[in-house]
Amino acid sequence: MTINWQLLMPELIIILTFILVAIFDLFNSIQKTVAAWLTIVGCAIALYVSIDMLQVGMEGTEFSNMIQVDKYSLFFNVIFLVSTILVVLISMNYLGRTDRRQGEYYLLILLATLGMMLMASGNELIVVFLGLELMSLSLYVLAGYFQRSMASSEAGMKYLLLGAFASGFFLYGIALIYGGAGTTSIPKIASAITVNATSPLLLSGMFLLVVGFGFKVALVPFHQWAPDVYEGAPTSIAAFISAGPKAAGFAAFLRIFLEALQNIQSEWIVVVTILAALTMTVGNLVAIAQRNIKRMLAYSSIAHAGYVLVGLAAANKDGISSAMFYLLIYCIMNIGAFGAVILARTEDGESLMISDYAGLGFKKPLLALFMTLMLLSLAGFPPTAGFVGKFYIFRSAVESGQIWLVIIGAINTAISAFYYLRVVVAMYMREPEEELDFHPYPSLLIVALTLAAIGVVLIGILPSYFLSPAQISTFL
Repeated sequence: MTINWQLLMPELIIILTFILVAIFDLFNSIQKTVAAWLTIVGCAIALYVSIDMLQVGMEGTEFSNMIQVDKYSLFFNVIFLVSTILVVLISMNYLGRTDRRQGEYYLLILLATLGMMLMASGNELIVVFLGLELMSLSLYVLAGYFQRSMASSEAGMKYLLLGAFASGFFLYGIALIYGGAGTTSIPKIASAITVNATSPLLLSGMFLLVVGFGFKVALVPFHQWAPDVYEGAPTSIAAFISAGPKAAGFAAFLRIFLEALQNIQSEWIVVVTILAALTMTVGNLVAIAQRNIKRMLAYSSIAHAGYVLVGLAAANKDGISSAMFYLLIYCIMNIGAFGAVILARTEDGESLMISDYAGLGFKKPLLALFMTLMLLSLAGFPPTAGFVGKFYIFRSAVESGQIWLVIIGAINTAISAFYYLRVVVAMYMREPEEELDFHPYPSLLIVALTLAAIGVVLIGILPSYFLSPAQISTFL
């Protein structure tokens, strides 16, 4: 069997970066920030290679058709790598220079990124599962990274237990689909279902896959872990969990349901549509009651998963491309929002209560500017990226006849504006209850937030430059 290693170059670069970081971490005499810079450089090279392969249109399958390298997987590679670079940038100042375990931190981030890339390119349900577990196991450890923090340890343990439970559902779903279709190959499942479309095994496996994916991307009612994990995990890791891994879950979700299970679309589209409506509504309504900004962003993340699911419910080429486009936007603006939370650190720790942001519009104008821009984008105000992302998602649903789902989405967008603007109002129109001593602006964090802000504005003003690659990268 001849392997075209050029097709696997982005993954190979991440593996090589992992090895280099592991080697350099053995030398305690070097600065721990070297591990971070190696991670950034490796991911930047992999990002450049992925973009180049996407532009050239390099495609093919490897390892007996188990890995599918196409424009779809390469587009998601771009999302994963951009997310990883931004998260590493906001992590460097967050962790400081004295944490001797930083090497482990960046190694786990690289492993999680590799798992995401496998999920997007998996042409076999087993490969998707392996990528999912590689990503998930890394995230469990990262969520509990602050071992001396009870909240962080609890977040890691809760994420581990519930994640393992969800993985069991996912694996059992794969087993039932294999029983019904006789294969775990995604293209072959699609062919087998044309003959045996009504098999109870297939339908049961489909529902279990929905449960497994529902947990990984935090869909209602499988979302209970998200607020607690986001609140307890290090803020940089909460940003990471909310971005790349969610995009990876949807990358596999879209490919499996719209390619492997396309011939039983009438069975699963009803379930997906109901989940989209529930996820948007519950996420936004519960977010209103939150006073902790990380929990508010957690429920916001749940609501945004519902918006992405509208693209899957549309079940057409525009729906896929709009979901891919929205995931790129979501990752940038959500990491930017969590980065702004890190920027609001005080001498006593992080400012996590919304009341702590009162008066920051004048005391910390740059911080308030970044936070305002990200929140307005998350709410979907023009001319930000969040607005155009929602517009294309809802347009694809209208074209597929899902009018009532679009109405629910529009209502939820209006509801979300309330709790996003509440933070903006606090920053610019409220007096602080007490004077807080904030840290000076960390340079690398400002760089990361500036890049995120440029992305949010640029995509909002020139959406076609970013939507076009998504439209040519769909597999339908």
